[in-house]
Amino acid sequence: MPRSTGYAAMVMSIMASLVARTSLAAPSPRGIVSIDRPVVELQDLFNDAGSHAKDVLGSAPAPGQRIEVGGTQLAAIAHQYGVKWKDDGSDNAVVIERSGIPVKPSFIIRALRPLLLGADAPNHFVVQLGTTNLPMVPPGTRPHVVVNNIRYDQVNGQFDAVVLLNARGMKPESFELSGIAAQAERVIVARRTLEPGEIVTINDVKMSWVARAALPQGTLTQAADALGMQVDRRIAAGTPLSKRVVAQVMMVNRGATVNLAVEMPGLEVTAEGVALAAGPKGAVIPVLNPSSHEVVQAVIDGENHAHVIPGSRPMPQSGTISYYNRMVGQSG
Repeated sequence: MPRSTGYAAMVMSIMASLVARTSLAAPSPRGIVSIDRPVVELQDLFNDAGSHAKDVLGSAPAPGQRIEVGGTQLAAIAHQYGVKWKDDGSDNAVVIERSGIPVKPSFIIRALRPLLLGADAPNHFVVQLGTTNLPMVPPGTRPHVVVNNIRYDQVNGQFDAVVLLNARGMKPESFELSGIAAQAERVIVARRTLEPGEIVTINDVKMSWVARAALPQGTLTQAADALGMQVDRRIAAGTPLSKRVVAQVMMVNRGATVNLAVEMPGLEVTAEGVALAAGPKGAVIPVLNPSSHEVVQAVIDGENHAHVIPGSRPMPQSGTISYYNRMVGQSG
């Protein structure tokens, strides 16, 4: 026999042996199994479950829960469905886990809101649930929420209710829930985390209802009050903005050289002066002429730029000479 023919025959023999061993491999329990359906099938318990692999054995655990099938029960199921496996006395068990995600609080709050209004809650309120440990639902489902037996205390805003939760692929679940319906105001909050030194733009803020008790003093209620302001500390997303965390941008610093515009009939004269005070755009500050030592009142209209108030007369200020000399000395 040619060598190539003998080699091919040997390969075929080895492959046939492997196929035979594979076909004779005994089914075995699967250990830990994760499923995403409402029923348990035979193939969830055994590898190589045979022709009955997709037979339904019963209900799956609730979303986010698990069940354990012990060796004795596995042996009984194997015998019933003709699975060639026998309990050898070792610690055989299969744990079946059901995937699940907590129901979103927004679904529950949406169902609570009309009932709380019917129980004389304030016209504008925010709901604070008393727990974050909410029931699980199958991933990708849209749960249906029904609220029953709601009780609301108008004095402190506290409520409690019984909630019925249902979703495709799960049994309806009932649970008790408590929380607070807090009176709210519509204010300016950070749309994203703002860092110190940032200038607030329209893309950085939004209007939102916030519990009145959680509002800091001086909370801003109009977008115009926040735009163009400078952040002086870190502000987390969703935090109300107040006069304590933002300030006007200083367009002129004290001691800075200011380009000064002086308007005269049919003529505009420019000069340089020294700012005797800091200020944002639109602020009126005193500006010193270092040559004449006279001071004029000017309106800041840009960065290190201002225009003299019409009718403002220069005023000699002897006290400003020593102040200016000190500033020059410090800068030198």
